[in-house]
Amino acid sequence: MLGQGGMSQVYLARDKKLKGKRWAVKEVMCVDSDETAFVEEAEMLAKLGHAQLPQLVDYFITEDGKGYLVMDYIEGPTLQDLFEKNHRELPVTLIVQIAFQLLDIFHYLHTFQPRPIIYRDLKPSNVMINQHHQVRLIDFGVARQFKQGQSSDTMQMGTIGFAAPEQYLGQQTDARTDLYTLGSMLYYLLSGGHYVYSKAKPLELRRDEIPETLRTTIHFLLQDQPQNRCQTAMEVKLRLRSLTPEADLHVTDSQIQTTAQQSNISDKLIVIGGLFAGVGATFTAITLARILHALQIPNALVEQPTIEPDLYMLLYGDRHAPSPYMFPSDHLCNPSSTYTSPWLNGFTTWAPINPDGFQGTWQASHAFKLLHMLKKPIILWDVSTQWEHPTVEELCYSADEIIVIVDSSPGKCDRPRSRQRIEKFASYQQRGKRVHYIANGLLPPHLHGEWLDSLPAKPLCTMPLIARSEVVQAVWKGECIQDQPLYLEGFYEALKPLLSKILPEENLNQFTLHPRKSLFSRFNKRG
Repeated sequence: MLGQGGMSQVYLARDKKLKGKRWAVKEVMCVDSDETAFVEEAEMLAKLGHAQLPQLVDYFITEDGKGYLVMDYIEGPTLQDLFEKNHRELPVTLIVQIAFQLLDIFHYLHTFQPRPIIYRDLKPSNVMINQHHQVRLIDFGVARQFKQGQSSDTMQMGTIGFAAPEQYLGQQTDARTDLYTLGSMLYYLLSGGHYVYSKAKPLELRRDEIPETLRTTIHFLLQDQPQNRCQTAMEVKLRLRSLTPEADLHVTDSQIQTTAQQSNISDKLIVIGGLFAGVGATFTAITLARILHALQIPNALVEQPTIEPDLYMLLYGDRHAPSPYMFPSDHLCNPSSTYTSPWLNGFTTWAPINPDGFQGTWQASHAFKLLHMLKKPIILWDVSTQWEHPTVEELCYSADEIIVIVDSSPGKCDRPRSRQRIEKFASYQQRGKRVHYIANGLLPPHLHGEWLDSLPAKPLCTMPLIARSEVVQAVWKGECIQDQPLYLEGFYEALKPLLSKILPEENLNQFTLHPRKSLFSRFNKRG
């Protein structure tokens, strides 16, 4: 016997035909409806094809009503065994590494087709660890396939101390239930074996070396109401991305690398887009990137692969991109391709999409991989107006800042789609996200107040008025108008209220802009 629980036992078996082969055989007593549940578990396991999940090779029910699952035998201790062996104190780095692997497994299960699979019983005794610290998730006896619209589960199961509130209350479980159990298990491992339900002390009082990012993420995982938790496994991975040990594999510029190492800026993902089309979101994103460059802060600007291509042409990529150049989004969807050098422009890394359009299927997991490829202290992600795209929503759940560009077009803020987006932004704010509105262009003074009243919130700052002909002329010359000192000064002064929200004060003083009079004084007078 390898282990037993309230409803089953697991045995180690030798294969008589395949000499030396061993299997794990789970025995379950099947009576009436239990037989149906057993078959459902078997059929579910048979469909799974993940290297870190148990592989089912056979199942059967005997005449005396016992059901048997024959699975590959996973050798190694459980996480609970490892925890006890180390006197209930594991290194934080190891716990984070285990969490990342579990999140990958949950992402696979929660996006499984035709219906997501909810595991529902995460606990240290159901997690096995091999000698290379690779995780294997075992025991799917409590798992179920999610059914949209169902108000409650037919069976409420889980383990006291780790189960989510909805499992006790007879409510529907979903992906967020598994994320709660992950938070419960992380709390248990980081607190020396204390359970969340016992109203234990905050983690910072239990163990002082836990990174703040990890503490706050666990806090969001453990919210009683599912809508207040982290919503997906990929969101949790994005929140914890700064804790991963993966190195920056693609950056070779020693000056930028050194600056990044010495920077006191914590990793920030900034999602930027327009409330409606044609409002200048991409222009604003480029402006922010070049201001960060002037401040000597390593950054990257990513163009959301599902939007209309624009960035490559605006930056005159045929002239300035490295040769040969592989678009990062194309590479991620075709891993067999050879990734070339990143497109560096000083402290900025450009990550545009192919001007012929992105041809693959973009998923949230690709976004996470791209963040790791770039690995910059600040990443600006231009989503244009695709706020409703599932991968963009995933990014917004994980973003440190959300920037929404609006302009003075009358009535556009009151369109049905705009109102829906404004409500969505408000929901992000309720979950603790910082949403900033930026106005693009000025209005005559007698209309300014009326326009402000039509907006969901007062803009944090206003982009200066600049003649479109000036921008077009710079693009045709293959130049970035934001790099021209006088323009850069005007943009910096205009966006300072935003910059002060996202950067430490000492970083704002890293680069002294020219104190002379800006061209924008003339432009604004004309406006």
